[in-house]
Amino acid sequence: MSATTTATLPITRLHLTARAEAPLSLPPYAGSMLRGAWGHALLALAPLPHSSGQPCALHASCPYCQVFAPPALPAHGLQKFSQMPAPYVIEPPTGGARRLAPGETFTFSLVLMGHALAHLSALLQAWERALRTGLGVQHSRCTLVNVADEISLQPLLDEGKQLSFSPNPLPLPPTLGQHATLQLTSPLRLQQQGKPAKAHNLDARTLLVTLARRWQLLQDVALGADAPQQDFAQITAQASAITLHDENLRWFDWGRFSQHQQQEMQFGGLLGSVHLEGDLSPFAPLLHLGQWLHVGKNASFGLGGYRLSASAA
Repeated sequence: MSATTTATLPITRLHLTARAEAPLSLPPYAGSMLRGAWGHALLALAPLPHSSGQPCALHASCPYCQVFAPPALPAHGLQKFSQMPAPYVIEPPTGGARRLAPGETFTFSLVLMGHALAHLSALLQAWERALRTGLGVQHSRCTLVNVADEISLQPLLDEGKQLSFSPNPLPLPPTLGQHATLQLTSPLRLQQQGKPAKAHNLDARTLLVTLARRWQLLQDVALGADAPQQDFAQITAQASAITLHDENLRWFDWGRFSQHQQQEMQFGGLLGSVHLEGDLSPFAPLLHLGQWLHVGKNASFGLGGYRLSASAA
């Protein structure tokens, strides 16, 4: 599985700190709320109007088309649907539902991959607009007060709001032997036969192949014909030999209001941790990358996050 040995795309995680200027109610899971506000701000800043979710005439340079809603690749072998994975992940504030008073701050993270980094200035401008316009049903105004790189922890914006940033390389992947633990930091939604996998039927093959597929699609979108191709027959065979042990997995339900469909959408996913057992050395780089990529459905607004650790039997 040599195609997953190193990251072929620049990947960075930014920590954004915002200050509430009015009372702000954060929902149990704020990823969808943040994504919706950011998407509307990006659309408002787009160089041309967009209609029906279709790419605009300047889609090759438009931040909304390139980052938030990347167009489909023609005749792609892995992805039969119209939408390709977006090169970003929004990781919402931790701590669940809470109410912030004016002046209180909260922090969330933004993972950017590949060509998304070329649009960083426009993406941060959209975050400033989204926060200033307001979050939640009450459109509570907020102010972006700091953006810092995960690795250096240095602010990206100086006092004059000038951007200075070049991505740092990710830490090297750990050495994995026969055992590893994934601590889920956000609900995990993996599809098995068209339905979300529950604790009793989650398996390592589904988890690892889904993660490998996401990584392949992200590379294909960014690199086109130059993207290295993984051997999915080999990956599937190796993943099938890994055993997944359920460690206190539980189902977490939450809902969000879809502006596009104008109705409440019910989502749910697994929380807790899983233990992987078997020859994990071929999957060490991929599992390491997954801590930035996330895995499963709705990864763009933060679902499927985890922390990886090597563990004893």
